[in-house]
Amino acid sequence: MRRPWLPAAALLFATSAAHAEALPTFQVGLNGGYRMGGSFEDQDTAANRDLDESGSFAISLEMRYGKGDDRFYQLWYSRQSTDIDDGAGGTVGVDVEYLHIGGTLPFGGSERAQPYFAMGAGVTRFSASGPDADDRTKFSGSMAFGLEVPLGRNAALRFEGRGYVTFTDTDASFFCASDNGAGVCRIVASGSTIFQGEALAGIVIRF
Repeated sequence: MRRPWLPAAALLFATSAAHAEALPTFQVGLNGGYRMGGSFEDQDTAANRDLDESGSFAISLEMRYGKGDDRFYQLWYSRQSTDIDDGAGGTVGVDVEYLHIGGTLPFGGSERAQPYFAMGAGVTRFSASGPDADDRTKFSGSMAFGLEVPLGRNAALRFEGRGYVTFTDTDASFFCASDNGAGVCRIVASGSTIFQGEALAGIVIRF
């Protein structure tokens, strides 16, 4: 008994396998963004000392989980340069940086757009511009939802919303060389967690 559909099925399987192996293994994401949040307080007056909203940028290095797999491992770095009220009538320049290891997971989608979910964990570094201010590095995690719009086989536009949570000790001092200082040294964490949100847009290049 002849089965004419067998050659066609075999050809389709071979084509799909070849396409899966030909998919790019690595991709790099370049993003511009806008970051909000980051609550602290003045330890003398209990007044809020929040980070100013400002622009940010992010870069991601990503590697495909396996041949034909749409999931990616992800190394994520994002930086914000902003200001905070120093509690002494001025402001202090502050950099907030995240370095996270995680991954991306696509879901649903179509040929025109691919939504995805991302998670990561790593560290947050808070550093102030003052000569006597020290840095603080804390454990943190992030979660994101995004949308990729293909520009071709090796590039896509990416739009993403990402939330960050940094874990710290309540009343831990930030941007200060000494717990007995003044001015910027009066800034402390307002709780055991620090939240920030970030809206991003950029491009992904695959190779």
